[in-house]
Amino acid sequence: MVTTEEKVHLTELIAGYSLASDNKDVEAHVAYYAEEGFIEGGMSTGPKNGSMAKDLEKIFEMEGTLKRHFAMNHLFKKVGEDIQVDYLLLVVEGEQMPGVVATAMIQDIFTRENDAWKIKRHSINIDPAMFNAMEQSE
Repeated sequence: MVTTEEKVHLTELIAGYSLASDNKDVEAHVAYYAEEGFIEGGMSTGPKNGSMAKDLEKIFEMEGTLKRHFAMNHLFKKVGEDIQVDYLLLVVEGEQMPGVVATAMIQDIFTRENDAWKIKRHSINIDPAMFNAMEQSE
């Protein structure tokens, strides 16, 4: 069973790396990951101890303008010694005309590394609406 304390702590970690993404702060974002942690799915990276920083620089550059990342509807589940957190992500434009940029289902696997919770896997499943909008704007 995931404790209330663990839920609060992991929710704060998710908020922290969401704000690091808003600020396009590669160093701060990478700090939330385990040494072999990685991002997979719609926006993928190599592991933290590999190409993650360079991959994130490219992702943040591709985003262009300021984006705000809102994480909500968290569900927690123990998976062995790790904790899985499933949640919805809403990404909105924060610099030009306000609007939804993307929505996605996220699944994070958190593991203990050096007595701290770190992201082992951040899986992004982007909803089709973003790709449909991209096709329509071409």
